[in-house]
Amino acid sequence: MHQLQSQDIGLVSPQDQKTSQTDTGKANGSQTAIYVLDSHQECDNAIVTHPGLEKNTSSPLTAFGLAFSVINSWVVLVVGLGSGLVSGGPSVLVWGFAYASICNLATVLSRCEIFSVYPSAAGQYHWAAFLTPPRWKNPVSWITGTLNIIGLWLGGATAGYLSTLLLSSAILVNHPDFILTPARQYGIFAAIVVVGPSVTLCLGTRGNRLLDQGLMLVSVLCACAIVVTLPATADVKASASSVFGGLNNATGWNSMVIAWLLGVLQSAFAYLGFDLIYHISEEMPHPRTQGPSAVIWTIIVSAGSGMAVLLAILFCIPSLDNVISTPLPFAQVCLDATGSRVATTIFLVIPSVLFTNSVRGIVITASRVLMSLGRDNVLPYAKIWSLTLRGEPIYGLVVSTAVPLICGLVQLGSSSTFNSLLGAATIVFEVSYAIPAGLMLLGGRTKLNVSAPNRTSNLGRWGIPCNLITVFFVTQSTVIYCFPPALPVTAASMSYVVVFVGGFAVLMTALWFLWARRRYVAPSEEAILSIIDGLVTHPPY
Repeated sequence: MHQLQSQDIGLVSPQDQKTSQTDTGKANGSQTAIYVLDSHQECDNAIVTHPGLEKNTSSPLTAFGLAFSVINSWVVLVVGLGSGLVSGGPSVLVWGFAYASICNLATVLSRCEIFSVYPSAAGQYHWAAFLTPPRWKNPVSWITGTLNIIGLWLGGATAGYLSTLLLSSAILVNHPDFILTPARQYGIFAAIVVVGPSVTLCLGTRGNRLLDQGLMLVSVLCACAIVVTLPATADVKASASSVFGGLNNATGWNSMVIAWLLGVLQSAFAYLGFDLIYHISEEMPHPRTQGPSAVIWTIIVSAGSGMAVLLAILFCIPSLDNVISTPLPFAQVCLDATGSRVATTIFLVIPSVLFTNSVRGIVITASRVLMSLGRDNVLPYAKIWSLTLRGEPIYGLVVSTAVPLICGLVQLGSSSTFNSLLGAATIVFEVSYAIPAGLMLLGGRTKLNVSAPNRTSNLGRWGIPCNLITVFFVTQSTVIYCFPPALPVTAASMSYVVVFVGGFAVLMTALWFLWARRRYVAPSEEAILSIIDGLVTHPPY
């Protein structure tokens, strides 16, 4: 059994530290204490090297593979097929996804300008610390980081839930008499949430990188198989006019515009999680150049694969009524097109496995955000969040597995309440994405241009339009997500998103005034840059 040892943890007690005094030779004649932690780690004054993550373990291909296999845009579209067909019809799925792809690309481009200068595991909240005026940098940075970690935790629960739906549908295809009770559903959900982090610890750093690339290949091959197989085997196909222009409004809303916007939400959700690359940037050899390109290619390939799969499915739906009346329309489409339970099962199980990997990737990401929050003295017992086991921040990994498991308990009581909780995940995620873009519009761009005029990613005159698109898209999605998905509102269709978001706001306000306001000091630009060079800004242990 692998035990926590000093090399794994990267920590030594003050008694074990070896110190030496060196003369700087400066005019002031000051001396600097060097604390030797191990053969690879040093600290200078109040700055010590990070004790946990291994440098140069994530290549651009590895980062892209992990991000692509975690986002899985085409898999999200597959699961959300029914919602889109009810709220707007085929056209909302096609053009809504194209619209969401453009807006998310603008979001990525606007943030890559900052990412190319400050690639740290903290991601958005360090950028907010730099871009915000001094008077407000502490609360704005803290809010951004808190929203990010809440979104990741709820995102882990969401991915686990969607994986559960796919796996349960695969069971129902082969055993129609199977009854999915809430207890069984939670059992499957819990197993899915736990297996990802467990695999991460078992494989170690090198094994995880190979797994990331392998699952990326599986995702691409499965998408290609769907694109080729379904249209080739379907006896009856939909017309191009119905796919690209078909409308349907079964929401109860009198306005097709509202129904269409509700349908776009599925496409917006398809891109959540691309900030993963930001949070593993400290493990990349050249994050300033490799990081932005990996994020941009993730969005481009996700958009291409998602649209290809979506069109292949929609052309195999000659009748909407036959599909939207089933629990998982994608399963019905596969069964109708192929006529094979085996093929349908394969097309359901593989996406379920990919969503299980999404849970794994989200937990990995959240553990690094917690590590950074601990490093910045936001969390209690700040030092423990940097302890690693087999290259992973172990306490962050455990907490980020436990929270989705606790959130998943809600589905035992009410599925609509749980769905609202998952909807809240999208809002907090999106807001944490939009804060840096908003700050760029409020003077942050000028500050960034002064600090890094020769940065590797500079949008120039396109910067402000990309920032505006980001803020508009997030605002639109946030408002529409608070609408009930169907009218009249019943206990089953009630949206509690506003309740959850309001609850998060109250909780965060209380935490700020009772805890964080007196404890958290947003890092300076110098401190952020020292982190990028492999250093952290807390006193030596």
